[in-house]
Amino acid sequence: MAPASYNCIFNTICVMDASTRLGTKLVKRLLKRGYTVHAAIQNHGESSSLKRIECEEKKLKIFESDPFDYHSILDALKGCYGLFYNFEPPADYPTYDEEMGEVEVRAAHNVLEACAQTDTIEKVVFTSSVTTIIWGHDKNSAPSIDERHWTDINFCRKFKLSHAMSKTLADREDSLGVGNG
Repeated sequence: MAPASYNCIFNTICVMDASTRLGTKLVKRLLKRGYTVHAAIQNHGESSSLKRIECEEKKLKIFESDPFDYHSILDALKGCYGLFYNFEPPADYPTYDEEMGEVEVRAAHNVLEACAQTDTIEKVVFTSSVTTIIWGHDKNSAPSIDERHWTDINFCRKFKLSHAMSKTLADREDSLGVGNG
């Protein structure tokens, strides 16, 4: 990512997708700690819980964004120092299958590409799931499991653990960084 410019306000953070339960909680905590928050929502019209949050004037800015619309991502990121990113499948999608996993990986890649093109983003946090590290390990050979121990993708395919597989693939994309993998 590019070095932060003088236009960046170091206490401005973007939360994408802020319309989720986790996203809304992140927004509330950041505001409580004095940050200015760009709340990027992906479910158009689902900002009612965000609009009810009490905060200082101009501390909360709500953006409609789509992880597949590069310009909407850039709009939400403009002037932000950091990003908390979380992905949830659309409510009308019945199952979390391999296709949804591919969608999540593409979305993660698009968001990272947009971050790399900004002058201000210095920190990116992908909220994740423990499923990215727990499947397919011999419990006896790994007494403690951490970010170095990825879930075995073949294990996920064999047992149809699509959610674990897609989370793992998206997080691997994140950990490799844009342009490295």
